[in-house]
Amino acid sequence: GQCSEICGTNHSFMPIVLELFYLIFLKYEYIYFSFMF
Repeated sequence: GQCSEICGTNHSFMPIVLELFYLIFLKYEYIYFSFMF
């Protein structure tokens, strides 16, 4: 649909990158909160 129009050839590549950023974000958020509390 709309995503294939925007992403084009990178469509299959995008979810992997988003998942990677999400995992990194969760990891840093966990470290941050463990220091805070």
